[in-house]
Amino acid sequence: MQEPLQTQMMNRLWDLQLTHGYIRDEDVAALSAEFDLAAIEVEGIISFYHFFHRKPTGKNTIYLNTSIIAELKGSGRILETLERETGASLGSVDRTGTFGLFHTPCIGLSDQEPAALINFYPFTNLNAIKVKDIIQALKQGADPAQICDIPADNIRYAPSGNGTVFFREFHPGSALSRAVTLGPEGVLEALKKAELSGRGGAYYPTWKKWLAAREQEAAPKYVVCNADEGEPGTFKDRVLINTQSNTIIEGMLLCGYTIGASCGIIYLRGEYRWLLPRMETAIQQYRTAGLLGKDCCGIKGFDFDIRVQMGAGSYVCGEETALLESLEGKRGEPRTKWYFPVEKGYLQQPTVINNVETFCAAARILALGTEAYTQLGIPGSPGVKLLSVSGDCKLPGIYEIEWGMTVAELLELCEAEDPYFIQVSGPSGECISIKDKYRRISMLDLLARKDIRSGGSFMIFNRQRDLVKVLLNYASFFRSESCGICTPCRAGNFIIQRKLERLNNGLANETDLEELKQWGIIMKNTSRCGLGKTATNSLIYAMEKFNAYFRERMDKTYNGLNLKFDLDAATAAYDQYKI
Repeated sequence: MQEPLQTQMMNRLWDLQLTHGYIRDEDVAALSAEFDLAAIEVEGIISFYHFFHRKPTGKNTIYLNTSIIAELKGSGRILETLERETGASLGSVDRTGTFGLFHTPCIGLSDQEPAALINFYPFTNLNAIKVKDIIQALKQGADPAQICDIPADNIRYAPSGNGTVFFREFHPGSALSRAVTLGPEGVLEALKKAELSGRGGAYYPTWKKWLAAREQEAAPKYVVCNADEGEPGTFKDRVLINTQSNTIIEGMLLCGYTIGASCGIIYLRGEYRWLLPRMETAIQQYRTAGLLGKDCCGIKGFDFDIRVQMGAGSYVCGEETALLESLEGKRGEPRTKWYFPVEKGYLQQPTVINNVETFCAAARILALGTEAYTQLGIPGSPGVKLLSVSGDCKLPGIYEIEWGMTVAELLELCEAEDPYFIQVSGPSGECISIKDKYRRISMLDLLARKDIRSGGSFMIFNRQRDLVKVLLNYASFFRSESCGICTPCRAGNFIIQRKLERLNNGLANETDLEELKQWGIIMKNTSRCGLGKTATNSLIYAMEKFNAYFRERMDKTYNGLNLKFDLDAATAAYDQYKI
């Protein structure tokens, strides 16, 4: 099946953005004619994505991370230094057109903050002196690609010996060869016995999804790898792409073989553009070895290939139907749920969408064997899980844990520093207090002892951190990342941010707290996609578990007149420039 021309829209926009530093009026007119779309439709697509601009962004375009971890690690001081050294103010370009300075949400480097992207190349562990040296080098004509940092993988912990699943040696083709021996039904049975489920956080059984796609009569079928890792505090996919690209490809091959697909697409988030060469090199190596293309791995009639599609900075595209819309060259707005993607997905054809870790795990399970895999973990939750750990700890990085490890054990491994408030699975996940430290991390949901399901991250905050400011950072993130297509999410995130600002200023009362809860319920029950449904999770959990803290922050007179005035903040701009 020939892919429609509009599926190339994202590639064309990227080419124009990277060539000119922005998308010009004549480019919009040309795209309108090329894709047979109204100019306003092209404008709508451009405006949806964070990294596409309609005004010049400078020869060196700098994106500074705004996540809560970056903020706590000193991104504010880095911004001040960048503005002083480049001459550009935030959200603009300096007078010479040399530097553009912008904010962006989490760039997948929470273990190495403060961090920034310059022309989409990473710069990590920034401080004022390092920033000065970088900007000076760029002024002298240095190429960001030549002076950027190579982010450390920071794989801090994995089961000892041969216990590791993800980071042991892997031979390309080994999992697929095993799959040929088992047949498609055998592959599904192996995944069922291993109890592999979606590792993006939904935990839907992988074998059920693949089986549902296999049973569809329509063709062609597609396999999509969701590498749009946009949840703040999460960076496990970054490390897998950098170190285990073979297993990503192999997992997609397994899926293609099992469901009868012929095309695979990796949707790679724009913030990971620096990893694109690594992924494309691995794909080409597979083609050269005869493992991709016609008759993959010598299997007659199994023709399967993979391409990479770059995203362009939109958190909501991590939602599977929004991702499909983006792949088709449209605004990445979530679809209404008339059909599951396995029924009508990419180009309205049967499509399996799994995230990076899920495909890697599938390849490892087939290569290792189900019996070896299920010896790890606990009954009902076998195997291992990758966690991104950051925040107030001495050893941030990637932890490959066996299911069943307690939060206390994880905190000890990462050498957490006075942990108090712990955010699990990013801002859309669950927040827990140190009182929950003996809860297990597993796929189980037990009535007597509720275990913790984690999509992949733990952000640790000590007692000196201001909880309201953490929640304000989350609220700002969700407000800016909402696609705006449904009212509960569009209005709710705005109202929640304003209510939290009242709380931060000491103006909130009982009514404000109750309205925060009510908006959380409304958004969860009526939002169109997972962004709106989960945006208030952390807030609701925090209000339940840290009730005394919230009441301490309220307006004690309940009249809303105790206006908090910060004299230092009011005079900060003057003090910065006075002689």
